[in-house]
Amino acid sequence: MKKAQASLEYSAMVALAIVIVFAVIFYFGEGLLPRTKEASQQVDLLTLQDTVELIKKNYEATGAWQELKTQTISCSNSQCTFNGKTKSIDDSTFSYSDTLENAYNKCIYENDLEPCKAIVYVLGD
Repeated sequence: MKKAQASLEYSAMVALAIVIVFAVIFYFGEGLLPRTKEASQQVDLLTLQDTVELIKKNYEATGAWQELKTQTISCSNSQCTFNGKTKSIDDSTFSYSDTLENAYNKCIYENDLEPCKAIVYVLGD
């Protein structure tokens, strides 16, 4: 009888340890989610910044950047308008308006995601 009781006590301790481990993971895991989301947003921003830099370099190479940088990007209602052309976009909630130069500066130097998106929407492939 003593072996069965010891085995039962051992099983109860193992079960309690597993419950404690899960409780700790659940408690501290909640704090990890925002960091994971931030990291994902940072990757999105860096990807867009790379694309924006490539777009700018291409337009500078053709001499068009100087002419276009004062033009206004205007996005709303699933459309972006720039330099007299309107493009449909997949993001129906996206809204942005500023000059190309200001959008570029906010994207690259202020790490703002919205202007990066706007530039890619109007000048990207």
